[in-house]
Amino acid sequence: MPGCKINNLSEVRYILYPFLLMCTIWRGEEVHKLYVLIEQSKSICNMSLQNNIGIAIRALRAQRNVSQEKLALETGIGRRYMSDIENGRRNVSLETIEKLAGFFEISASELVRRIELADMPPLTIDSLKDYLCEFGHEDAVVLENPNYISAVIGVSEDGRVIYSYPRMIEHLMLNDGMSHEEACEFIDYNTIGALPHMGEKRPIILNEIIK
Repeated sequence: MPGCKINNLSEVRYILYPFLLMCTIWRGEEVHKLYVLIEQSKSICNMSLQNNIGIAIRALRAQRNVSQEKLALETGIGRRYMSDIENGRRNVSLETIEKLAGFFEISASELVRRIELADMPPLTIDSLKDYLCEFGHEDAVVLENPNYISAVIGVSEDGRVIYSYPRMIEHLMLNDGMSHEEACEFIDYNTIGALPHMGEKRPIILNEIIK
């Protein structure tokens, strides 16, 4: 089946980086393979990579309610060095990235993604809707309850919002205290099960991404 071109979301200051994905996409009860090409958008930030690292680490600590002291102790990174990282005064090695990612139970590539996006204002429901309206897709279905805005990764050429299934799971685990199994069951029953009833502009949910 032909590729689906993802529109550039730089208008809402949400960076999408260029890579070719082979995705398994849920559409009701059917599962289709789709090649998705994400367009490159240019960063409009002026902050340094060091600052981004600090912002990303502080955000992860806040989400997990972890002190800087505990993070430094359990990763084997010195307290002063950790403070310098969070304040944008240090470069970090790949080994340090891997230690930090391991502590937060995410992949190193996911931590790098968060660092890349750290200084960008978060995408909101309102800014996403404004973007959709600007391009004539005001009838697109946006998931709001729960609010999966952190799982949005693009918009298809026909104006359907694209969500990452793994990030939807992460959202429920972080914000609703669900286990991985509970989050999967909730999404499968309440969201994926409802897709056939959402009309032609229903969301697209990427179930698996192979880079």
